[in-house]
Amino acid sequence: SKAPQFDQQKAENDLSKIAVVPNPYVGAASWEPSNATVGRGERRIYFINLPRECTIRIYTISGRLVETIEHNSTIDNGQEFWNLVSKDGMDIAFGIYVYHVDAPGVGKKVDKFAIIK
Repeated sequence: SKAPQFDQQKAENDLSKIAVVPNPYVGAASWEPSNATVGRGERRIYFINLPRECTIRIYTISGRLVETIEHNSTIDNGQEFWNLVSKDGMDIAFGIYVYHVDAPGVGKKVDKFAIIK
C-alpha cells in the first residue's frame, strides 16, 4: 500500500478546471414567485472543481468587492454555491463579474462570469 501524498503539479494544473455554472446565469427578478411548473427555485450559481481549501472573491468589472466566500470541504466535494447576494445583503445587478480563487499553497485563478436577464 502507498501512503497518501500531495502532488503539487497536479494541484496547480487542476486550478484550470475551476468554473462557474451556469455561465451565463439567466436571472429573474427576485420578487418573481417561484413556479413549480417552471422550476426556477432559488437563485444561485456554483463554483465547481475547487481545491479542498480556498477563498473565492467576487468583484464587479470595475473592481469593487461584491462577496467573499470561504470554501473548506472534503476532497470529494469541490463545489461551493453563491446565492447572488452581495456582502451588503443586496441582490446583485445583471452584468459581468470577475472571480478570484486563492488556494493557499496551490495557486490562484482569475476568471469571469455573466448574470443576464
